Amino acid sequence: MARFPMIMGGLKAHELQLHDAPYLDLKTSLLPLAGYERLQQCRTPSTDGEDEPTDVNGFDIFPARAGLPWPTGFPKARQSRHWEAGLRISSELLELFSTDSSMFTAVKLNGRSLAKIASHELLLPEEDRFTKFATYLFPEAEQERTRLLAATIVFIVIFDDSWEMHSEDKLGVVRDDFLRRLESNGEKEKSKSELQSLIGYVVDGLKSHDKIAGNGGQEVIDRLADFCRHVPPQSNFASLADYLSYRNIDAGVPYILACVKFSLESDVVIEDPKMARILRLISDHVSLVNDLASFDKELKALEDGKVCYMINAVDVVRRLLGLASYSAAKAVTYSVQLEVEAQMEEEPERLAKGRILSPKEEHFVSAALTMTAGNLFYSVVTSRYGGEAAKIDV
Repeated sequence: MARFPMIMGGLKAHELQLHDAPYLDLKTSLLPLAGYERLQQCRTPSTDGEDEPTDVNGFDIFPARAGLPWPTGFPKARQSRHWEAGLRISSELLELFSTDSSMFTAVKLNGRSLAKIASHELLLPEEDRFTKFATYLFPEAEQERTRLLAATIVFIVIFDDSWEMHSEDKLGVVRDDFLRRLESNGEKEKSKSELQSLIGYVVDGLKSHDKIAGNGGQEVIDRLADFCRHVPPQSNFASLADYLSYRNIDAGVPYILACVKFSLESDVVIEDPKMARILRLISDHVSLVNDLASFDKELKALEDGKVCYMINAVDVVRRLLGLASYSAAKAVTYSVQLEVEAQMEEEPERLAKGRILSPKEEHFVSAALTMTAGNLFYSVVTSRYGGEAAKIDV
């Protein structure tokens, strides 16, 4: 029997029932796989080593039982108990980004300054900000690690589309200063502002935690820097697989997996070939869920002339298959998500039966699956994609 506690209830025995769902106009009625047994709980930082977990850092949430739309085979997600600490530091960082003088002159191609991006986030209710991702993606992190991870999500939000930045313009100067502070090898960068000081605090915190347990802090830094440097998007893709390979980088999945590792105080090698297939499936799921959730908002922005291009799996599917409508493309894309989930159920079973992974690697894969469910949960409950029209009455 497999030893992964966070795997979907099962898709293989059920035909898809496609109805209306909140963020993709589809819903599947999924029941647990017949005969499915709950998989054994791995020890995590939230357990005390005894048979029963103490859940010091996080707790289970069951969206379907609460009556929420839940278009997935995952039976549950998890939430961090330290969400307030994460929101506090992320709000502090957003305030500093929104008021720092250098951020007003750092203007992106769409005419928005980095200060404006931060100000826009602050206008949203805290529960609808991207910075709340840490609450659901990394629920096993203790409080200080949660704070640091929440801070890095602010950096992702602010420096998204960094490929637009050139070293000779003011935007590029700000980006390069940030990267230099990320990648300083023990040399203390001079801090001229409160914002730079807080960035230094986060970087030092990630590194210092590696001296306590694991080595994920440096990987979070490295993958964050990679994200800020990733190449411009292509306009055409030869296949959906080609697109998802690109989206792995564009969606920051290597950074997210490094954060999962850091949250567990782990020293696993994420690039180990034994975990390659399950992590690729997890990456595909994250990309598909995010694209389905944000598609309508992205399409409207394109039609209103607010953006010059749209990079989204739904549009890629429509183009590749020559579909007449976006509605049909969303249905196909959603079916791909469910197929990915079916494979995500089979792969951990295969790994467990063959005793292929070490306990630490099993632990990491389990947490990565939990992250995947958390990513979907955030997409369901946030109003940032659909606005008031998509608000769920509870």
